Amino acid sequence: MKVKDVMKKEFIKLSPNDIGGDVAYLFVTENLLYAPVIEDDELVGWITSLDILSGCKHSKVEDLMRYLDEIKIVKENDDLLEVAEEMIKNKDIAYPVVDENNKVVGVIDVFSILKVLSKNISQDI
Repeated sequence: MKVKDVMKKEFIKLSPNDIGGDVAYLFVTENLLYAPVIEDDELVGWITSLDILSGCKHSKVEDLMRYLDEIKIVKENDDLLEVAEEMIKNKDIAYPVVDENNKVVGVIDVFSILKVLSKNISQDI
């Protein structure tokens, strides 16, 4: 199974210029734990609820986010189990998913993977 078979194709995108307090409110109201940060249709970073929690509510997202060299990015056709192993190894809960042109097309998280794995396990019983 591939990442594209499981990833979330609808997701909230943030801008580096968004304000931390506004993003914190958005995360709470939308029950978010993470979001890609996009500028000019390009992935520039990744922000999690922990990043927001550790930052100042008046800071911009660009001051709180993790930059591309600090995050794992996966491709649509990556093997789902390999991505799950990477998440376990790195203690990550989600990754941005990019297409062959490096455009963000989705996000993959542990909940989506667990949903698939739990279906497969229950079918094996």
